[in-house]
Amino acid sequence: MIRLKSLLEMIDTDLKRLLDKIKNKQFKFIGAGDNGRVYEINGEDRCFKITQERDEFEVATVIVGRWSEFTTFIPIYYVDDRQSMYIMSNAEKLSNEDIMMIDKFMDQFAQYARDKGGEVTIFDFLDNDGARYTDRKLVNFLRALQRDINKTNIPELDLDLDFNSGNIMIWNGNMVMVDW
Repeated sequence: MIRLKSLLEMIDTDLKRLLDKIKNKQFKFIGAGDNGRVYEINGEDRCFKITQERDEFEVATVIVGRWSEFTTFIPIYYVDDRQSMYIMSNAEKLSNEDIMMIDKFMDQFAQYARDKGGEVTIFDFLDNDGARYTDRKLVNFLRALQRDINKTNIPELDLDLDFNSGNIMIWNGNMVMVDW
């Protein structure tokens, strides 16, 4: 039986190794967005992100170490507020079919938002017939995402969410948000 102390020591050892690799610049650039850059840590199934977006960092701070509870977000293992950096799992790209499915949903949502003429969320769209025209796989992911967003207790995260096919990847066989 693995004792909790042994498990925590193992986690601390892994974290120290990852932080040492970052400190020694043993990583490679894998992508960037408007407010951040992502790097893959050499020889690891982890990457880290440096972001200037405080709202994004706030989400990472809430979900860190809680990947079994927040299943629609990429697992976050460590956050460093001073450097606006967090370490997360590495994920795989979506299939072309999944990208097209999400892009189609977002096109329909954009039309819905224009018709409503105000601030609406992707979840408002789902609740008002959007689910009828959306693939069941995506509806299930979005409903789980909605529950996860509510659990964060971050005001207006549902309105500020940067939901698009470029911010969703596959981890452990499931879709996850890697940027929000």
